[in-house]
Amino acid sequence: MRRPRFRAVLGVLTLLLLPLFGAVSTASAAPLTSPATTALPISYHADMAVDAVHRRLYIADIVTSSVLVTDFDGKLLKTLRNKPGAADLVLSPDSRTLYVALSGGDAIAAVDTGTYREKVRYATGAGTAPMRLALAGNTLWFSYGSDWDSSIGSLTLTGTRPTVRLGLVPWGTWGGPPMLLSSPAAPGLVIAAEQYVSSATVTVYDVTSGEPVVRTTQDNPGDIGSIFDLALSPDAATLFVVGGYPYDHLAFRLSDLTVEHAYPTTNYPNAAAVSVTGEIAAGIDNSYGQDVYLFRPGADEPSRVIDLEPGTGRALRPHGLIWSPDGTRLFALTGEYGSTLALHVIQP
Repeated sequence: MRRPRFRAVLGVLTLLLLPLFGAVSTASAAPLTSPATTALPISYHADMAVDAVHRRLYIADIVTSSVLVTDFDGKLLKTLRNKPGAADLVLSPDSRTLYVALSGGDAIAAVDTGTYREKVRYATGAGTAPMRLALAGNTLWFSYGSDWDSSIGSLTLTGTRPTVRLGLVPWGTWGGPPMLLSSPAAPGLVIAAEQYVSSATVTVYDVTSGEPVVRTTQDNPGDIGSIFDLALSPDAATLFVVGGYPYDHLAFRLSDLTVEHAYPTTNYPNAAAVSVTGEIAAGIDNSYGQDVYLFRPGADEPSRVIDLEPGTGRALRPHGLIWSPDGTRLFALTGEYGSTLALHVIQP
């Protein structure tokens, strides 16, 4: 805890330097609540999902083929094992089922969130290696394959015999299994984004017919580089696409994928999450500096800037931010090569 004398000196210095540093000094001077931090028994993560009903956070690890379960305070509760190549997570609308893409098992697992038992494992076909998931209505859409043989498939969950369909986009559309995103606020739409090649294509598919039909598509929208993360505003009108370049967090109109706003951060953007109230968490890959910038919608400067692990050399993980459904907590994952991850629970 800082001593009162130190706080007084710091306040004087802030006033003296404010004209020189403007917005950065203002954001850094915002009151901070120290995040609660939990060491995790994994060194990598592929995805996170939040469960409002059970107040749980799920973390998928493709390396250990497991899914970690924590509470909203970051306490580790359980590890779900035997999830080969756990690559992506999606919750059912009622939070009763957690779907896990099993890239090492050529399947999608359905886990009961009340008991943590696997209810069923849907085979997607030999060698498919499903990587990313998006739920639209009663259909799970998944990206799969490798390199330019990648495609998008679907798993229809209705009826007595759920149906898997493969090869639903033309061959050569994607240079690897694309990142997928959907939202109840945009029914019938699935967003796909290239994450393996520098020509970062973003496509919005209309899937209401059961087939992915291109509604709009852009190559390198906003001159963005390889894509690390996607996020939607609560009304699904705005899409955040995060790449290592440019050194801003870009917001696009979902309707036509034109740039709507650039949230000024710094190099190198690698994560984004939007709360139910519209607050934007913009993450940076920065080993020795500030990791997360918080913005109000449309703002030109952050309301708060957070350095999660000062002086440690550990950085925010790509795709490493997610809000609790009520917007009261922001979960962040940090780590460095070869070391275990840390989960931070930030309460703005």
